[in-house]
Amino acid sequence: MSAQTIQTPDQQALARTLAAIGRLGLNDNLIELDAQGYTVVRDVLSANQVDRAKAAILKRVEARIGKPVDPDRVTEEDFQSPMGTSLDHVGYLLYDDPVFEEILVAEKPLALVSYLVGESCLVSSISCFFKGPGPTGVLPLHADTLGPQPFPTYAQTANVNYALTPYSRKGGATAIVPGSHRRARQPSFSEMALGGDQANPEAVPLDMAPGDCAVWHGHTWHGSYERQVPGIRMNLAHYFARHHVAVQERHRGEVPPEVLERHANDARFRRLLGLDHPYGWAREGPDAAKMMHTPTGWYD
Repeated sequence: MSAQTIQTPDQQALARTLAAIGRLGLNDNLIELDAQGYTVVRDVLSANQVDRAKAAILKRVEARIGKPVDPDRVTEEDFQSPMGTSLDHVGYLLYDDPVFEEILVAEKPLALVSYLVGESCLVSSISCFFKGPGPTGVLPLHADTLGPQPFPTYAQTANVNYALTPYSRKGGATAIVPGSHRRARQPSFSEMALGGDQANPEAVPLDMAPGDCAVWHGHTWHGSYERQVPGIRMNLAHYFARHHVAVQERHRGEVPPEVLERHANDARFRRLLGLDHPYGWAREGPDAAKMMHTPTGWYD
């Protein structure tokens, strides 16, 4: 084999990722993701998956606040989170119901995430932003990338945001600023607002139906609008990070045995949870076999 035909592990990973994106019919989404910093993928989840996810999240919220919630009719006066806002963050959902395992490895969004943060990426958190009506549910514009600015030229994190209820501006949809990932910085204080006279005019709402998802680059500015109609806007937020970035939720040593058994032959699932991550050793020192799988570039 000539030197010209030998590919690095990173080149091989990019070839696999692009092949998956093409096979799944996502080439237009990839172009939009590169150009705009986000893309919407339609009909990723089945109606059954949406219903199961909503039921599991609602169960968590009702246990947390100690009273039932009518997700279709609740008003601003009816619902306040324990933090005293109409936005409740419900985290660490993966082990609440097997449906969250299914959604984690949904093929289409995961292919785009692999393009952004590599095949070796980790799931940083799986959560729901459970939003009731009212101005206290507004989430100002921000980028999820942390650290010094300007940001690196590549994504360090990526988001997949699934709509479990209809998304619209009046319904409290996610807001996003197209092309903001190229600015490689956080929005300034004057650029963060999503309401009133100071609202950032560049922000647009993500109109999505239940089962759709938006995928965006970690540098992309996003937030969420006030919900102006009764009922709950429910989503499922999957946050991914590169192999070397500290994750928000801990999984190694915490995974229930039945989950490990269900995914015993799924190497990608184990890798997403960091179960074979080489770092975090004690007196025994590093595991050389695991260190061999440390990524070398942007895509592997």
